[in-house]
Amino acid sequence: MYIQSSVTITKGFQIWKDMIGGMSEEMAQAGMKLIFAAVEANNDTKLHIITEFNSMDDAKEFIARPEIEERRRNSGVLTETTVMIPLGEAITTE
Repeated sequence: MYIQSSVTITKGFQIWKDMIGGMSEEMAQAGMKLIFAAVEANNDTKLHIITEFNSMDDAKEFIARPEIEERRRNSGVLTETTVMIPLGEAITTE
Protein backbone atom coordinates (compact mmCIF):
# COMPACT_ATOMS: atom_id res chain seq x y z
CA MET A 1 0.00 0.00 0.00
CA TYR A 2 1.11 3.55 -0.67
CA ILE A 3 1.34 6.01 2.21
CA GLN A 4 1.66 9.77 1.91
CA SER A 5 3.51 11.31 4.84
CA SER A 6 4.52 14.80 5.78
CA VAL A 7 6.88 16.06 8.47
CA THR A 8 8.70 19.20 9.46
CA ILE A 9 12.48 19.05 9.09
CA THR A 10 14.93 21.45 10.72
CA LYS A 11 18.36 20.51 9.33
CA GLY A 12 17.62 20.60 5.60
CA PHE A 13 16.64 18.14 2.91
CA GLN A 14 20.20 16.89 2.27
CA ILE A 15 20.62 15.76 5.89
CA TRP A 16 17.31 13.90 5.67
CA LYS A 17 18.33 12.31 2.34
CA ASP A 18 21.63 11.18 3.88
CA MET A 19 19.73 9.58 6.77
CA ILE A 20 17.40 7.71 4.38
CA GLY A 21 20.35 6.62 2.26
CA GLY A 22 21.93 5.03 5.31
CA MET A 23 18.81 3.04 6.19
CA SER A 24 18.39 0.88 3.09
CA GLU A 25 18.87 -2.38 4.99
CA GLU A 26 16.35 -1.47 7.71
CA MET A 27 13.88 -0.24 5.10
CA ALA A 28 14.16 -3.45 3.08
CA GLN A 29 13.67 -5.59 6.19
CA ALA A 30 10.51 -3.62 7.00
CA GLY A 31 9.18 -4.02 3.46
CA MET A 32 9.47 -0.26 2.89
CA LYS A 33 10.11 1.29 -0.48
CA LEU A 34 10.65 5.04 -0.89
CA ILE A 35 8.70 6.20 -3.94
CA PHE A 36 9.06 9.99 -3.75
CA ALA A 37 10.28 12.70 -1.39
CA ALA A 38 10.40 16.49 -1.79
CA VAL A 39 10.17 19.67 0.22
CA GLU A 40 7.54 22.28 -0.59
CA ALA A 41 8.62 24.87 -3.16
CA ASN A 42 8.00 27.76 -0.77
CA ASN A 43 8.74 26.02 2.55
CA ASP A 44 11.90 23.91 2.69
CA THR A 45 11.06 22.74 6.20
CA LYS A 46 7.93 20.87 5.08
CA LEU A 47 8.80 17.45 3.66
CA HIS A 48 6.35 15.24 1.76
CA ILE A 49 7.06 11.56 1.23
CA ILE A 50 5.34 8.70 -0.56
CA THR A 51 6.35 5.24 0.57
CA GLU A 52 5.16 1.73 -0.06
CA PHE A 53 4.63 -0.70 2.82
CA ASN A 54 2.76 -3.98 3.18
CA SER A 55 0.32 -2.26 5.55
CA MET A 56 -0.27 0.92 7.55
CA ASP A 57 0.52 -1.06 10.70
CA ASP A 58 3.94 -1.98 9.29
CA ALA A 59 4.64 1.68 8.54
CA LYS A 60 3.62 2.76 12.05
CA GLU A 61 5.69 0.01 13.64
CA PHE A 62 8.72 0.99 11.56
CA ILE A 63 8.75 4.67 12.55
CA ALA A 64 8.00 3.77 16.19
CA ARG A 65 11.17 1.69 16.54
CA PRO A 66 13.41 3.54 19.01
CA GLU A 67 16.49 3.32 16.75
CA ILE A 68 14.54 4.62 13.73
CA GLU A 69 12.95 7.43 15.72
CA GLU A 70 16.39 8.43 17.03
CA ARG A 71 17.85 8.50 13.51
CA ARG A 72 14.92 10.57 12.29
CA ARG A 73 15.31 13.05 15.16
CA ASN A 74 19.08 13.27 14.62
CA SER A 75 18.47 14.18 10.98
CA GLY A 76 16.22 17.08 11.99
CA VAL A 77 12.78 15.47 11.75
CA LEU A 78 10.32 16.84 14.28
CA THR A 79 8.75 13.42 14.76
CA GLU A 80 5.71 14.85 16.54
CA THR A 81 4.72 16.55 13.26
CA THR A 82 4.46 13.26 11.35
CA VAL A 83 1.19 12.83 9.46
CA MET A 84 0.63 9.54 7.62
CA ILE A 85 -2.25 9.03 5.18
CA PRO A 86 -2.96 5.65 3.57
CA LEU A 87 -3.66 6.03 -0.13
CA GLY A 88 -6.19 4.07 -2.17
CA GLU A 89 -6.12 2.97 -5.76
CA ALA A 90 -3.17 4.43 -7.67
CA ILE A 91 -1.65 4.68 -11.10
CA THR A 92 2.11 4.76 -11.52
CA THR A 93 4.46 4.95 -14.46
CA GLU A 94 6.75 2.25 -13.08
